[in-house]
Amino acid sequence: MNPTYSIYLLTFLGFPILGLVISKNIDFDRSKKYLKWILFILAIHNVLFFLHFSIKGDYSDYFIFSLEYLYFSLLVSLLYKSTNVFFKIFRRVGTTILVIGFLQGLLGIVMFMIISQDYETDKIYNFDLNDKAFQTRRYSFGFVTLDDTRYTFETYRRYKFLPFEKLINKTDLFDLKSELDFRDTNFNVNMKDSSSKQILEFSSTNGMKYTKTIE
Repeated sequence: MNPTYSIYLLTFLGFPILGLVISKNIDFDRSKKYLKWILFILAIHNVLFFLHFSIKGDYSDYFIFSLEYLYFSLLVSLLYKSTNVFFKIFRRVGTTILVIGFLQGLLGIVMFMIISQDYETDKIYNFDLNDKAFQTRRYSFGFVTLDDTRYTFETYRRYKFLPFEKLINKTDLFDLKSELDFRDTNFNVNMKDSSSKQILEFSSTNGMKYTKTIE
């Protein structure tokens, strides 16, 4: 069971129940201040993620988004104690979302075990350019019923001494549509400067290369 699959099950099957349990042990009115601060922190994370900034690695952000679902589950459960009309509407909509999420979580116990592989890094390439650190992570998705395998390369600018990184490029390549040898153990990803532009280069030992300009 890979970490992504575990986070998926925890999010859609575990957190709605946990949110309900927690809501029964806290007072909504007394908790408003803390709930607002938590919402503020989660909102900042979402804005930064929208701007392509994230915490180094995959799982930290996966888990933070999972915690957002826990927060949503807790909020919906807490609103059952409120008589405010607006909160009642939000509660009904939220409950519907949670029920649908729980049902798809049950269906996903089998299906997402396969799909989650698409969110697991299978290769990591680290390189430097002009004293800046970069990392490219590869994700591959292929199944016996699919004609081709898709390889997604996400390249991040990493900040030394800070736990953050910025997504600067995402490239999808397909096994049957590319002359690159993705199974080559010496397959390499690197970056170089060219006319004041950064060029991302994918290469395999069969002599084939693919380049992508970083905008």
